[in-house]
Amino acid sequence: MVQIGNCLDCGSSDLHARARCTPCYWKAKREAAMQPCSRCSQRRILPVDGGGLCGMCVRRARPRKQPTPRICRGCGRLAEHDGHGLCSACYQRDPSRIATWTAGAVQRLGASAPSWFTRLAEDLDARCAPAVAAKHLRRVERLLHQGVCDPGGLVNGLRVTGRSAGETTRLVDEFFLRNGGVSHLDEQSRRAQARRQRRLDAVPEVLRPAVEAFTVYLLASRQRATLIGRDGLADGTIEARIGDLAVLAQQLTSRDITDWSAVSVSDTEAFVTSNISSRLATCRAFFAFARRRKLILIDPAVGLVRKRPRGFAGQVLTREQQQRLLRRWMRTDLDPRERTIGLLCLIHGASSAELRHLLVNDLDMNAPTVHLGQRPHPVPLDPLTTAAVRDLLSKRPSLLTSNRHLLITKDNRSHETPCSPYFMTHVLDGAGVRPAVLRQTRLADFAHRVDPRLTAAAFGMTEGGALHYVTDAVDNEEHTFGVTCER
Repeated sequence: MVQIGNCLDCGSSDLHARARCTPCYWKAKREAAMQPCSRCSQRRILPVDGGGLCGMCVRRARPRKQPTPRICRGCGRLAEHDGHGLCSACYQRDPSRIATWTAGAVQRLGASAPSWFTRLAEDLDARCAPAVAAKHLRRVERLLHQGVCDPGGLVNGLRVTGRSAGETTRLVDEFFLRNGGVSHLDEQSRRAQARRQRRLDAVPEVLRPAVEAFTVYLLASRQRATLIGRDGLADGTIEARIGDLAVLAQQLTSRDITDWSAVSVSDTEAFVTSNISSRLATCRAFFAFARRRKLILIDPAVGLVRKRPRGFAGQVLTREQQQRLLRRWMRTDLDPRERTIGLLCLIHGASSAELRHLLVNDLDMNAPTVHLGQRPHPVPLDPLTTAAVRDLLSKRPSLLTSNRHLLITKDNRSHETPCSPYFMTHVLDGAGVRPAVLRQTRLADFAHRVDPRLTAAAFGMTEGGALHYVTDAVDNEEHTFGVTCER
């Protein structure tokens, strides 16, 4: 029987049955057979023996098939396989994993695969574990599929939000820098800008505009000093200036002073009673700037003077404390990094900056000597420090790093940068001391034992810097340097 007319659903003239075309007929028949599932409430065709459940819910209710343990071809133990006949641990560190993945990625990318992609995969494979390298490469491949192929756009696309740009971003940027390109990631400036902004946010809003203008002035002054070959203010100094002004502004607003022109001499005198050296310099610079900009009429800091002479009056360790630390760092069960840093600071007066930038090539273990910073001569190592350095070098092959710096952490192991300043701050927490205290103890002791000029020549300092440890010496000088003090 030939049906004449159009389909009720799609309007087609080729009818099959019940006034519908073939696709619409079977579609309507399936929809008529559908019923709501008692578990997921979705309309599906329910199995006869499903108990009112759809096929998807029946499969979900079945117990999962347990994986069959097999012999791993890598380690030979009986374990569940993760891929390629390997257990999870062996598959994660399989050296052929990245090569296999790279070949598949190049095939997936096709003509959009850049020429440097294979070299990037080899570089990440050498610097990271296979699982970590695969994670970084997948992020790069995702951007390449989106059409981002130039190095600058790729680095910006990999950047993550937050205080750090991300591990993948740093690794890829370092790869382009080592292969003749330029760095597209200025982390130091970005972090310094974020630190300045956090300190500016701490200034009360009513007094903030003047502090922001002062910050711009300090940055411009540093840029002008760089143009003429001078060293401008460091980031830490500018941040200290802003932090001091934030504290001063909070004290002023607590006394209902909402204008810098209303600040009196007594206010500034009360402010600089603690941390005199930093706060006095901040007040002099800021109020002189505000006076030139006509923000204030009278400079309240113009009459402030430092009555006591500038000199070293900091913390030093007694002989008993130094002996206790030496006995601690003779132990071989401690982290060799703590032992090396502590002994180099205490015995050889090394600074945190010298240790952070110390390279393996600066060590001569045959002599044994070490080149520290800008010191004019190699520093001979004592047996205790030599043993600590040897223990540190013996652990280096297990780190699988190409970083040339002596101090390796989990953060710089995959990079070529020195360790973080915060690592140097906390590495000696177990000993209850800071590297700066150890260094100034050694310098103060040496400056009292011999002439400050010899101290300056031995430690690569200026004569004024060495004289700083003699002028206005520590209060417990006789107790600390009792062997050399005149009786």
